Amino acid sequence: MRLAILLMTAVMAVAVARPASAEPRWLACKVTDQGGQVRNFSVVFDDRRNTVGVWDGNSMAEGTSVVITFQALRATFPKFSMTYNRNDGAFSMTPLGANYGGLLHGECRRSLPPPGVPEGQR
Repeated sequence: MRLAILLMTAVMAVAVARPASAEPRWLACKVTDQGGQVRNFSVVFDDRRNTVGVWDGNSMAEGTSVVITFQALRATFPKFSMTYNRNDGAFSMTPLGANYGGLLHGECRRSLPPPGVPEGQR
């Protein structure tokens, strides 16, 4: 009797199981540059599609060379490369050129999509 119930439960679990759905996640980020100016922007990433984008309030920049693991998120953009540590929210940005000089540090926290993001990029 127990075997029949266990088997029936397993069959029902398989019948209602569905694959995990991808959903973009947003981060509100803040970085202070070498001159002391605070820069705020949003980062969107999707684990299943392996994509990362940065929204600066006006436009979306798509990352390349994206690496997403359970612990970190790394991507390269036209003017910088970034690393986000999922464990503690630490964010580092390395400008590709002499824009700000050196490694910039900041933090990111989960957030809702920022206002003004086109519907197709949410």
